[in-house]
Amino acid sequence: MSQKVTKTIVSTIKTYRPVGPYSQAVLADRTLYVSGVLGLDTTSKLVQGAGAQTRQALDNLRHILEAGGASLESCVKTTILLANLDDFAEVNKIYGEYFTKNYPARATYQVARLPLGAAIEIEAVALSGDLVINESTSARV
Repeated sequence: MSQKVTKTIVSTIKTYRPVGPYSQAVLADRTLYVSGVLGLDTTSKLVQGAGAQTRQALDNLRHILEAGGASLESCVKTTILLANLDDFAEVNKIYGEYFTKNYPARATYQVARLPLGAAIEIEAVALSGDLVINESTSARV
């Protein structure tokens, strides 16, 4: 006996169109998988500088999340890809302006090259729907 699962292709006109054969995001039941997001404006032009690209990428990410019934707060995991790890401190500061509490798990990597010569790319996994946040801490021995 098989159970049906739903795969929904998510897109928004509030951000640039994908630069290749992929979806902006895919909603699998209640989990939203967001493709890598660049610091491109709505005309698909890369904004200048790592900081400006970080802000643009996070704004683009927010629009895609909202199109999938999610939010920055409902992100459970992000991955940041940097062309230059020397940009980490600036990127981290800006990231902290968007993710202010109940942070998602995160990994950050320097990569050899990003599409279109971008300085940063961010991908995310989020929950779609009414969000309930619980906190779990264990005592250290």
